[in-house]
Amino acid sequence: MDKLLEPCITLAQSAGDAIMAIYKKDDIGQQEKSDNTPVTKADLAANDVLVAGLKALAPDIPIMSEETPIPALEDRQHWQRYWLLDPMDGTGEFILESGDFAVNIALIENNHPVLGVIHWPAKDVTYFATANNGAFKRKGEHDKQIFVAPPESLTLAVSRRQKIEAVSQYLNAQFATVALGSCSLKACIVAEGKADCFLRIGPTGEWDTGASQVIVEEAGGCITDAEFNPLTYNQRESTENPDFIVMGHPDWEWQKMINPHQRLV
Repeated sequence: MDKLLEPCITLAQSAGDAIMAIYKKDDIGQQEKSDNTPVTKADLAANDVLVAGLKALAPDIPIMSEETPIPALEDRQHWQRYWLLDPMDGTGEFILESGDFAVNIALIENNHPVLGVIHWPAKDVTYFATANNGAFKRKGEHDKQIFVAPPESLTLAVSRRQKIEAVSQYLNAQFATVALGSCSLKACIVAEGKADCFLRIGPTGEWDTGASQVIVEEAGGCITDAEFNPLTYNQRESTENPDFIVMGHPDWEWQKMINPHQRLV
């Protein structure tokens, strides 16, 4: 795992450079995909960097990416190990020029994330973790181990563009908020203790949680679906996630504070 981590961090940073070369240009090549979500030249450029780099790094490990066709379940269900990529999480934020977008690389083993790298190009910050080795934040050449925050006053990570009411109806607690764009970056600020919880309402793919999950878990938190069940990877024909919850410190009484009987919709 150690032999893969640093090359993955370098690759994520290179993909971030490819994104930033297109950021704020007059022509970002914005298009709509078949699922009505946006894609840009930056998504595709980052994907090219990651796929080429990972094939060179580990030719025997299959790759699943948001920006390449997903194999049928019968072709991938026996993968014991594979890369799971979101070349640019937060394409909408890239288009809006908020800076809140990230490169996500995860390694999945036996249907569970064991390595995660999330690079924030606009801030030159990288979050990373491997199973049983802790979670870290890199800024420049400095690495700092990160942990979820112990319970004090509840802080909820929310989307810049989502109405607070969309998530507050599921919380039985008073809370402050911190707004950020990318799904994976909101998970990272929970992991580093700047927020305590993030409720994701709406469609996402398994690539949106793979890297986040190992980072949050290694920082002391967890990610589950809206009814506190484990997320699954590569076990269904669909790669769409259910609504999910990123929870920080386990001393919070999450199952009392979040109402799982109202499905997050």
